[in-house]
Amino acid sequence: MPDRLEPGDPQQVGEFWLSGRLGAGGQGVVYDAYGPDGTRVAVKVLHGAQETPRELARMAAEARAAQRVASFCTARILQVRLEPPRPYIVSEYIDGLSLQDTVNGAGDRPRRRFAGNDLHRLGIGIATALAAIHQAKVVHRDLKPGNVMLGPDGPRLIDFGIARVLDTHSATEGGFAGTLRYMAPELYAGQRAGAEADVFAWGAIMMFAATGEHAFKGGTLPEIAHRIRTHDPDLTALPDMLRPLVEAALAKDPLARPSARAILAALTDDPREGTGDLRDLVATGAAQSVLRSRWEPGDPALGKVAEDAYAALPPRERGLVPEVFLRCVVPGEDGSLTTRAVPAAELSDRGDPAEARALERVVRAFGPLLVAAGDRPDEQIVLARPAVLRAWPRLRRWVEDEREGLGVHHRIRQAARTWDDHGRRRGDVLTGAHLDEAVHWAAIADRRQSLNRLERGLLDASTRAQTARSRRIRAVAAVLAVTTVVSLTATGWAIRAQLRSVDQRDVAASRQLAAQSRQFGGTAPDKAALLAVAANSIRDTPESRAALLNVVANPGRGVLSGYKGAPVSATADHDGKLLVIGNEDGTVALWNVRRHRQIGGFLRLFTPSTTLGGMSVALSPDGRTLAAAASAANKAGDDVKGAVRLWDVRTRRPLGDLPVRGQPVSVVFTSDGTSVAVDNGEKVELWDVRTLQRHGSVVAHSTNEDPDRYTVIGPRAATVATGEETGDGPSTMQLWDIATGRRTASFPVKGRVVALSPGGRTAVTKDYSLSADRYNVYLWDTRTGRQQGGAIPLPLTSDVGPFSPDGRVVPIGTQLWESGGTHVGSIATDVGGPVRVAAFAGEDTVVSLVGGDGPTKAVRLWDVSVHQPDHRPLRVGSPEEDILHGFAADGRTLITDNRMSDKPPAFLTWDVATGRKTRPALPMSADKVGVPPAAPPDKIVVAPDGRTFVTGDLYGQLRLWEPAARRGFKLDGGPEASISAMAISSDGRILATGGGSQSQMLNPSVDGKVQLWDLRTRTLITKRPLLSSGTEVSALAFSPDGTTLAAGVGRTIRLWNVSDHKQLTPPISEINDRANVLAFGPDNRTLAVGTTNTTVLWDIRERRQIGTPLTGHSGAVTALAFSRDGTTLATGGDDQVVKLWDVTGQIQIGAPLSGHTGPVRSVLFGSDTRTLITSDDRATVRRWNIAVPADPAVIACSIAGRTLTRAEWARYVPPGIDYRDLCPSLSQGR
Repeated sequence: MPDRLEPGDPQQVGEFWLSGRLGAGGQGVVYDAYGPDGTRVAVKVLHGAQETPRELARMAAEARAAQRVASFCTARILQVRLEPPRPYIVSEYIDGLSLQDTVNGAGDRPRRRFAGNDLHRLGIGIATALAAIHQAKVVHRDLKPGNVMLGPDGPRLIDFGIARVLDTHSATEGGFAGTLRYMAPELYAGQRAGAEADVFAWGAIMMFAATGEHAFKGGTLPEIAHRIRTHDPDLTALPDMLRPLVEAALAKDPLARPSARAILAALTDDPREGTGDLRDLVATGAAQSVLRSRWEPGDPALGKVAEDAYAALPPRERGLVPEVFLRCVVPGEDGSLTTRAVPAAELSDRGDPAEARALERVVRAFGPLLVAAGDRPDEQIVLARPAVLRAWPRLRRWVEDEREGLGVHHRIRQAARTWDDHGRRRGDVLTGAHLDEAVHWAAIADRRQSLNRLERGLLDASTRAQTARSRRIRAVAAVLAVTTVVSLTATGWAIRAQLRSVDQRDVAASRQLAAQSRQFGGTAPDKAALLAVAANSIRDTPESRAALLNVVANPGRGVLSGYKGAPVSATADHDGKLLVIGNEDGTVALWNVRRHRQIGGFLRLFTPSTTLGGMSVALSPDGRTLAAAASAANKAGDDVKGAVRLWDVRTRRPLGDLPVRGQPVSVVFTSDGTSVAVDNGEKVELWDVRTLQRHGSVVAHSTNEDPDRYTVIGPRAATVATGEETGDGPSTMQLWDIATGRRTASFPVKGRVVALSPGGRTAVTKDYSLSADRYNVYLWDTRTGRQQGGAIPLPLTSDVGPFSPDGRVVPIGTQLWESGGTHVGSIATDVGGPVRVAAFAGEDTVVSLVGGDGPTKAVRLWDVSVHQPDHRPLRVGSPEEDILHGFAADGRTLITDNRMSDKPPAFLTWDVATGRKTRPALPMSADKVGVPPAAPPDKIVVAPDGRTFVTGDLYGQLRLWEPAARRGFKLDGGPEASISAMAISSDGRILATGGGSQSQMLNPSVDGKVQLWDLRTRTLITKRPLLSSGTEVSALAFSPDGTTLAAGVGRTIRLWNVSDHKQLTPPISEINDRANVLAFGPDNRTLAVGTTNTTVLWDIRERRQIGTPLTGHSGAVTALAFSRDGTTLATGGDDQVVKLWDVTGQIQIGAPLSGHTGPVRSVLFGSDTRTLITSDDRATVRRWNIAVPADPAVIACSIAGRTLTRAEWARYVPPGIDYRDLCPSLSQGR
């Protein structure tokens, strides 16, 4: 089967579902795919960002010409969609092996050499295809054994008419060696590829088919090029009939080579020697090209693989197949389908163990299509070939029959998971219309899906709760009737009972809406925001508060819902209030950013009958004038024209077209808004927007004539970058001042420039990496010509966005990078498609275009100031080495060692806020005892006031340091083992230490002592250890009031009263793994325990777990901290991210904080409660803005840009709760 899809690959392209990868190169990726009716096709997705409008127009014309080629000799082109950002071409799938795989032997197939009639017929088949292609005015340009498919009816050529002359990204052997070996000599001389180059490749292919050897050998590009230009291969292995034809085809002079038509005439013994009707000649060639040897099929179709696996199952297990596959399918609200990973526990959660085992056998039986990922208990079943939804007729019918039920079952699944995660509380059950819908679906007799135990349990609990509510309501009604006769006291009781019933209903509704809000967080932030506001307006619960916090803490700031265009570009005014969107059909739309509403209809630049090659839009700084530039071709592809049009934004009337010649591809306003800079493919010019006249200097270039050249106009039209991407090493970038036309900088860079900062101080380049099949992005200081930071990886489906208005930040894919090369945050990626940042709307709002095909295409807004780190982290270490460091409790003071320098060992004191050293270095030789340490310190703990700190090493040596006095003291009586954990009490008086392994011994053992020290007197308090065991002490923590000490020992948490040193029994012995880190809450009784992947909260007084475990880290939890009010918990992990949690609701707040490049070692809240301070093992310190707005509901309404409609209220809110306007300020402004 084809290779599986890789991370970042789409599941769908247009209407086609992808099954796997057939091949990949510098120009694009070819996928095995299936259409809506199950027809198997090949889809080539091009790297659209590399193509200019002229190049796309040329390719479109060639593809249309290729569609006229006879289908019996080529792979018929079925569909052409070359609009950016994801151009693609769909062609017929040829069932068979390529000539390359046939000759070399693919898989367990033996190698094969062609001889005699088969070699002759192969030559006829390829020549027939070339003659037909050349007759259609198309040149293949990439003919090689890999592009010759041996189908059941003879050889067929694939991938023609669209390949580049030379993939300049490759200068090595790599995956392009086959291509390079079949390129004609004139191509290496820089000439364009003509039909003669295809004939040369035909000759080289015949040699390869006959001998299994390349005609032109060599290990590197220069060697191959030299042999092609100078070497004549030995043709003695060829039959006499073929030898002179191949010799002529391999002539160094292209004019000396015969045409494909002449070769075909010679091979078919055409009596007219090719001078007659070509159609007759091609028909003769097609008839004679069928190979006599046995045809070998290629990879079987997905439908056949699935049907064979289905047929091999016994009848009982066959009946469970729909259950497995349909759980992998999720229908969208717009009728689309997506796939999901199914937790193995969800599938095996059955009342009958035999059925659970049978389901496991079904998964194994469909091994090529279903794969198990992860380890238990987190194992998931993944649909590895999503295209099976279309390729397998039986599954296609199941999905269509169950489409409505799929949505209901998915909602039941989500509700059941929420119900279970929250401890199966009554308030989380289904109610009202949601319960009615679920019960109705579950009662259908012939449905193919079944409920597992959890889902069935939810329905049973929901039904019982509804019955209980009904009984209470009837009881209340009866009591109310009696009260009219009995007494006033009974009346009061009935009213209170009724109020309690209403209260319970509202609490349940609030929790349900909060859960639904989280489900919509990634795909529909506007709906998530409104459901969170609705939950909190109905009843303020821990869940509703957490849902609101989650909304405002996520960078997502809404989707431009209801947008009807297909966006390709965007820009905004200086204040970020007005957004302009350019669409692929030649139209432009204006949007109010705050209200998420389009202003008026579409403005049109080109008619719909043209093929747009891209569009650039610009808005004057004051938001009054709009400019759009584009080039477009007619349907025939032979007439390319361009236009630059101006509009008055307030009146929406055209101000005229600039008389720009050539093919304009880019337009940018100057900082004063009086002029625009226009790139017409030949030069960059300045135009006055009032007089429509050109003025000032010109920056000339020739991008239109050479696709390897580039031109980028910087923001505010101050600078222009030009250059040429060579593909074989650094190329020279030139920076120009547009106003004067003078060159201001010139230096070598890697790749091509794709973005400039305002003022041109920083340039961004993008270079294709053949070995990694991705881009590498580089930042350059244009004043010095030096690279800033290292290479930044970028998937092929992503792109580089524009700089922020202040020039500090540039989006690279979904990651945010500071201009100096520091990673400073990210925007979310769980949005249903690739994300491309198109513009900044103000300083902090990012406008992104999501997806490239189908219903996922959308315009989304992000706030890059929300839960993001400062742009200038304190970095005291190096990327190569861990740095010992520790913080004072207030987050103001940082202590590090200086192992990254070549100076004598010392400690450094830093002010975290300023990033500066506050004291001279404290030499480690300042120890008053004068005994040099046996090993460098590897543990450190800083006193809360930052005035002292303690270090420990592998040999159990403890030292107390006083930076102000520049002295240190050895603490005697420590363990004869490594110091594995340390903690200092909140008053700074008591030190607790834990012992680890005795690494200095020949046979290491563990000295698990827990000891206490008085730091004022520098003496050991516990002459007898609090604990002495054979298990390492992994973590220590004092309660804030200093009365309790907690220690992690194995899978047990032990507790002591600090004043009398007595152990508090019983210990907490139910943790799932070793405690890596401990932290007390400000209430002195809540203890957070961080293990592998998980953090658990414990009430130490009652020795009970609080709520459910907090999961989500992909590695060990290494750092914990509570906020000063105890409402928020921060967790850091080996996975390099930090997560924030609402302690009451035990729900994650916002997206993970990503920005560290190593495991997180410290987290602590700043004194202002608005800042979180974190560090990693390289001592890189970041300060995060985690401020919570005073009124989260107002922010949530602004994210949505609208209020919840009555229809949405009826759909999501349980019955009995009247509609209310959640965002009156927005509805009043309509």
